[in-house]
Amino acid sequence: MPGPSRKAFLPSKGTQAVAWIAVLALLAAACTAHRPASPGGPGPVALASASAAGSGAAGSGAAGSHTGSSPTASPSHPASPSPGFTTAPSPLGSSPSVAPEPSNLPAIPPGAVPILYYHRVQAPPAAYESWSKTRKAAFIDYDVVPNAFAAQLDWLFDHGYTTILPRDLAAYWDRGVPLPARPVILTFDDGWHDWVGTVLPMLQARGMIAEFYVTLGAISDGNISWPEVQTLAAAGNGIGAHDVHHVQLAELGKGRPDASAATMWAEIVGARQAIGQHVGIYPDSMAYVGGGFSPALEALVQEAGYTTARAIRRGIVQGIALRYQLHVVRIGPYDDVSDVLTGTIDPNLPIFVARMHGVSDQRPSN
Repeated sequence: MPGPSRKAFLPSKGTQAVAWIAVLALLAAACTAHRPASPGGPGPVALASASAAGSGAAGSGAAGSHTGSSPTASPSHPASPSPGFTTAPSPLGSSPSVAPEPSNLPAIPPGAVPILYYHRVQAPPAAYESWSKTRKAAFIDYDVVPNAFAAQLDWLFDHGYTTILPRDLAAYWDRGVPLPARPVILTFDDGWHDWVGTVLPMLQARGMIAEFYVTLGAISDGNISWPEVQTLAAAGNGIGAHDVHHVQLAELGKGRPDASAATMWAEIVGARQAIGQHVGIYPDSMAYVGGGFSPALEALVQEAGYTTARAIRRGIVQGIALRYQLHVVRIGPYDDVSDVLTGTIDPNLPIFVARMHGVSDQRPSN
């Protein structure tokens, strides 16, 4: 009986196709497993003015008391460390393609740590169109619409930025704790319910954190509550101080004197004590109301136990000699937004990208 022909041992075309599909699937899995890590991971960054350590350093030791009838500062409690500098998975499950940045922008200088300056993230209410021009301005001037904020966070994520807190900047200056390759600090002023209802979920979806500068007046006015502030802190965010009564203490304008040392002390220490008692962590950073500061106010802020303070002067480079004058990137309500009511934005975010390169929103004075 003749043996089977050679053809009988050859697989059919259907069997060959199945085999090739299996091979291709195995190759795809292997490539995915060995895909290089996304940029923006941990790494050192050189910050300006490191040699000026003696002029502005303030450790986390106990705060001294101020002379006069002002209250005594509480001891400086060590702040809990920020979450590790890790990049969270993309909220969409895969990294989207990143559009090339315009070539006409200035290069990002060494030591750049952009500090983004926000207040609220809230869509205008339905009645917004019927409001007076004055009322519209009072609302929108301190607002960023949610669509724009989400796009800005996505841009930071896609370009390898890692959110840190002011205390991380101080730890770098004071103890050499390394920073991620592209650090950025998100800050919010005053105190608003949308910090928990809108901002926090957006941050958490992208593995980000922020510093929330709370004024005690916002709590007494009902704009935010202590449980909401505690929720922000429990999520790993920083809680900074923004005075007790939201009053500007220095640089009040021509012919107007600064607040007295006793008033300054009461505002900066009162806010720090109240936040520490309600949250369990005493603030290590404060933001000047109205952006005004003076050498006297800076000295009291340091004495009270803060390791940094944020002004509103523009710039993206931070230095140890200016640790009590941290510069900011002001995010405006109309930046890349063509319609605040519908939240229509320019997806390329040209204004935001320019801000991240140090292009100021303020025109140079003559």
